Order: sequence, then structure tokens, then C-alpha cells
Amino acid sequence: MGTVFNIQKFCIHDGDGIRTCVFLKGCPLKCIWCHNPEGLYKTVSLSFTASRCTACGRCLEGCPARRIENGALVLDRGKCTHCGKCVGVCLNDANELLGREESAEEIMNDVLKDRMFYERSGGGLTVSGGEPSYQPEFTLELLERAKAERIGLAIETCGMGPRWFYEKAADLGTTFLFDLKCMDPVRHRELTGADNRAIIDNLEYLLSRGADVRIRLPMIPGINDGDDDIGRLSDFLKKHEGEYRYAEIMPYHALGVGKMRKLGGVPAHEAENAGQEEKDRWLRLFEKNGVSVKISE
Repeated sequence: MGTVFNIQKFCIHDGDGIRTCVFLKGCPLKCIWCHNPEGLYKTVSLSFTASRCTACGRCLEGCPARRIENGALVLDRGKCTHCGKCVGVCLNDANELLGREESAEEIMNDVLKDRMFYERSGGGLTVSGGEPSYQPEFTLELLERAKAERIGLAIETCGMGPRWFYEKAADLGTTFLFDLKCMDPVRHRELTGADNRAIIDNLEYLLSRGADVRIRLPMIPGINDGDDDIGRLSDFLKKHEGEYRYAEIMPYHALGVGKMRKLGGVPAHEAENAGQEEKDRWLRLFEKNGVSVKISE
């Protein structure tokens, strides 16, 4: 069984063709700009949208974590047991439990409903997260089942998984959408909670064996987009030119900020979405450094 928080269909930016993305819970990194905070931990989490709540009181019965104060609902997350009763009784969809256990067979039965679209577009299954390597055996089972059905395989990864996971995934013919966030190991630890030595090792292993790798470059204005940051990334890309399919800038967007608040957390970084001026600057710097990159939509 695996812990999943979303299955999204008809994705077109997560690998070739039309794809179904399976989002798994749990990640070894804690990036300050995380745009999927609901996937940070493997446990079930409660998302509460206060703007939808009318303080009607329907969710109070039998719940030690909720009370009404001054006409507003107050949620004590330390007392929440994630029982899910509040989800069922809310008339305004203010509550949502994120995370459920599903078998690989159940997920693949859902994925295969869209086989026709994969065959026509060259698409398939993408396992995302969170981080797929955080649930390595389950991810590999999904990939093996997809391969047996002759549909395309891809994972979106931060690169922090065990080497054996990447070896087995590569043996299956998986496409790797591989994040490269920062080349300085000390700065990487400050931004994500871990240094990048294992990440670089895993990426260079995949490149050396000729795996299908697309390098993704999350660019966060004022955080990891300085001239030196982009210079170091450029040096790495030039060193491995021809070993990866392409490199793609992933501009910062603020979607994770609202998600984090709904989960009861405090965003570690909050900024406006990356603007066109910033995107143009990134492209100019990479071009100046002799590296061809594209920018995601």
C-alpha cells in the first residue's frame, strides 16, 4: 500500500504526451518555497479553508479540536485526530483530509482508464509528490505495472532517494524529471534542510548510464537566482552537455503559500509569482554562460 494525496489526470507538463500524475506523500527535503506542502509528510493532514467556514457548528459534535469564539471557528490542530468527521458534515467544503492509502493495483486500474489518450499522445504515468523515492518500493511497483501495460513511465524527483531506487527505476526505462535547486551544498542545506551531495551523485549516475533525464531548475527570485547561483548551475550543465534531454527553468509561484496556511503552517518564504522581467534575466544569464535552457509555462 502507498500513501497518496492526489491523482490528477490529463497532465501535459509532467513528461511526454497526456499523463496521469500520482502524488505520493512524504519528502526528505523541506524547501522553504515548497509548492506542494500537503506532500511533505507521509501522515494524513487536514486542510482547513477558513474563508469558506460559516461557523455553523456542525463540525463541533464530538470534536475536541474545535470551538466557536467571537463568531469564528477556532481549530486546535494539536488536538485533531484526523478522523475526517468534519469533512462529511461541512456544507461548504471548508475541510479536506489529504492522504489516503491505496494499493498499486487500485491506482493502476484508475490510470489505465485513460490508456487511449496515452497511446495517441505518447503519454503515460508520472509519479510525483512529495517525493516518489520516499516510498521507493511502492513507486517501483507502480512503474513495473505501468511497464507491463506498455505505457510510458516518469517520476518527478528531488534526487534524495537511495541509489538502488534510481538504478531499478532506470532499468525500467523511466524518464526522470530531476530537480537541481542549488549547487552550493551549504546553501542547499539552508534552503532545503539537506545538502546536495547525494542529489548530485544520483543525477550524475543517471547521466552516466544514459537514462532519459530532463533537468528542472526551480528558480526562486532573490533566493537561488543570483549570478553566482546561475553560474554554478551553468557550469554543471556545460559539463554534462549532451547527457540530458534538456534543462528547464521552473519559475516560482506562490501557490504553496495558501496551501501551507490551510494546513495550519507558517510559510517559510512568501513572495509574488516570478515576473517576466525575472524570467528574461534568468534566460539571459544562462545564455551568457553558454547554456541553452527553456522556461516552463
